[in-house]
Amino acid sequence: MAVLLAHEAEKGTAAMSDPVEKAQIIKLAEGLYVRQAVDNMGWIDMGEYAIVVDALEQVSLEGEVLDSIELTLGDKPVRYVINTHTHYDHVALNEAFQRKFSSEIINARTCSLPQDGREFTGNRKVRVFPSPGCHTNEDYCIWCCDDGVLFVGDIFGWGLIPLTRALNDKSAELLIATYERLAELDADTVVPGHGTICGTAELVRWVKYFRWLLKEVALHSQGKSGPVRPEKIALPEDMIGWWRFEQWKHADSVRRVIAAVEKGRLTI
Repeated sequence: MAVLLAHEAEKGTAAMSDPVEKAQIIKLAEGLYVRQAVDNMGWIDMGEYAIVVDALEQVSLEGEVLDSIELTLGDKPVRYVINTHTHYDHVALNEAFQRKFSSEIINARTCSLPQDGREFTGNRKVRVFPSPGCHTNEDYCIWCCDDGVLFVGDIFGWGLIPLTRALNDKSAELLIATYERLAELDADTVVPGHGTICGTAELVRWVKYFRWLLKEVALHSQGKSGPVRPEKIALPEDMIGWWRFEQWKHADSVRRVIAAVEKGRLTI
């Protein structure tokens, strides 16, 4: 059983420990928990029922997850399972919840949400709304407004450009606009699909970083004969502690921007 911990991250401050070695159950608010690991999932007490957000990628974790939910919420039925998108690492336990609770599965393939989303009520309000195009065309976000907690799935990737499709002018503009719109919610806690929990400050910082990266690639491209060298674009010092950012994510983002510019998809 994972250790039950209190949420200790301050607003806008990311917890920088690497969650690979041991999953943690983190209490974000009364009745609102996240199982933080490489793959994150959450569960929310709505009073007479519970909501689960995302469902991991290992079916072998069924027993551990169900035990953790019962330990923290008691025997409340999980009425809904909301998938931020339908990649395999977010849906593996969907069937387990259907089997045990007859849960309704909510994702872009099972239902179509209006632009302003769908609201769930009980002892708190939870809204799920579509935010497609940043990672996949199926992206959903879950906003627990009473608690200041925002689940963003793989829209936020700790420094990664989260697109699974081509980076170009249109997709770059969409990324920036989406992050700015999510930042307007001013969430105390932002739960990414993977890795450590963060806050609105990280969303804002990533937009600044992405704009800076575009300018840096443009600067290095001017007056040069030959390709831009990725190693010439150093990572910002204040982002070195971001989860796995220094290890490989910054280099990946640099390469993606350079490739999009060289192929004429991104004009900067």
